[in-house]
Amino acid sequence: MGQIARYASPESRKEGCATAKQMNGKLKILYVKDILEREAQNGRALTMRELIERLNACGILAERKSVGSDLNALRAYGVPIERRRTGRGSVYYIRQSP
Repeated sequence: MGQIARYASPESRKEGCATAKQMNGKLKILYVKDILEREAQNGRALTMRELIERLNACGILAERKSVGSDLNALRAYGVPIERRRTGRGSVYYIRQSP
């Protein structure tokens, strides 16, 4: 997270997020990874809706389909992203090493 957020001025920072003006689609995948890593440290999994809300809070407009593609790309790269089905849908998290 620190590597991405450092480009935002201190006054424009909002919980480690770059401004929408600084954001582009190519960085979105990194934000997805950072958000999941941060939540994994807290032992929390996120629904797709929660993940999109976190991205929106950073000024990143995201849709379910594009976030799903980002999750698949991160998995292909080797990030251990897991999906667990729940009674109301699915949650996503990064599997922690033992």
